[in-house]
Amino acid sequence: MKQKKKRIRLFVLIGALLYLLISTSISFNQFIQPRLKAQAKTQVSLAVNRIVSSVLSNIDYDTEDLLIINRDAQGNITSVEYDTLLLNQLLYSALQTIDESLIAAQNGKDDPLLDEVFFADGIIYEMPLGYLSGIGFLQDLGPKIPIRMKLLNDVNGELKTKTEAYGLNNTKIEIVLEISIKAQAITSLSVEEMVVSTQVPLVIQLVNGKVPQLVPYSDLHNQDN
Repeated sequence: MKQKKKRIRLFVLIGALLYLLISTSISFNQFIQPRLKAQAKTQVSLAVNRIVSSVLSNIDYDTEDLLIINRDAQGNITSVEYDTLLLNQLLYSALQTIDESLIAAQNGKDDPLLDEVFFADGIIYEMPLGYLSGIGFLQDLGPKIPIRMKLLNDVNGELKTKTEAYGLNNTKIEIVLEISIKAQAITSLSVEEMVVSTQVPLVIQLVNGKVPQLVPYSDLHNQDN
């Protein structure tokens, strides 16, 4: 009889401990996961933007060839041209190079354009577990959780041109590269899909006086012919 009571008590104790362990794990997971996923997505976005900016700053192109401002004998602006063929070539080259650089960074390998490894072993950031507590003096404490990224598609992008009034008698003309990348933010505790979008200005030109509508270079020459 005594042995039976001891067994019952032991089972009750084990059940209580298991319940406490499971409920604690669930509560911990509910508290940690949103913060971990948000931080992982932030770090992946920062990593992608860093790589894109580094790659584009090392691609050789002349802004004067992309945007040409023509004036008459009095100095008045007659047309603003952009070379669509050259812009499309630049777009293709930039997207291909960025894609190769991101894959190299994802795998922790040498960048094909730059003489460096962006992230050793493909780890873009190591976050102390204490950071997820939200308590200031604990943020740098505890084991570090590595964050990695994984590309889910090729880099997509397009070039956009826009003009806007700037000051009293000036117009700002921009050619901007818009990039979109689908990726995963990966940690040992979570995997989160995300889309990273970024805009990189290729040309920013300020011109004086009244500016006509921006016209593709190829369209102007077709009209002349």
